[in-house]
Amino acid sequence: MRRTRRWLLAAAVGWSICASASEEKLTLEEKPARLSSRDVKIPKALTKKIEEDYQKFLVQQQVLTKLPIRRQLFNVSVEMVQKRPGPLVENVRVTAPLGGGVVDLSEFVTPLKGSFQVKILATKEDGSAPTEMQVYFVSKAKQRKIDKETFGSGCNKFMDITAYFASKMSAAGFEVYTAEQRYLSVLGGTFVLVGFEKDDLFVGSLTITDSRYAKLLCD
Repeated sequence: MRRTRRWLLAAAVGWSICASASEEKLTLEEKPARLSSRDVKIPKALTKKIEEDYQKFLVQQQVLTKLPIRRQLFNVSVEMVQKRPGPLVENVRVTAPLGGGVVDLSEFVTPLKGSFQVKILATKEDGSAPTEMQVYFVSKAKQRKIDKETFGSGCNKFMDITAYFASKMSAAGFEVYTAEQRYLSVLGGTFVLVGFEKDDLFVGSLTITDSRYAKLLCD
């Protein structure tokens, strides 16, 4: 109860500041992801698909196929921004260790109703943007019904979301809602980011969870 009151007070103060300084440039608090992606398991079928697709890419580029595939790691971060103060503790950018990490939304999302936008970003170690990037989502959210609408994709299902991801990231990002933890049923899982280049296969991942609501997630 005390935490909720603190968030309500912070929201009220934040809204006052926002209203009086609406023209100021948006700033994001910088936070580190607490866990790396080292222990995150990716379905073997997805790993196989990525490697096969990369081999096809090399053939199309007339590059002599060589094994083993040389891998490089992405720098991965996620930005979370609220239109109105309340659903987030603060607007924040969370940076994962090289190659990716795990973001626990219990640190950033409050119990208050509202919406926020999520952008997932990947760059190469030199800071440059990846070319030919593909994005897959491995769901870790159980399916459930809210107001007769189905949320969550089910356990360990993976899907190619490249086109959808690109369209959202080129705009404001994914918009998600905190009411009944809808955000977790949408984001709960692992985003696998893959970049194809002639010399290297770039990979990274970002796993999103919320330790307060384990019952909504797969084991």
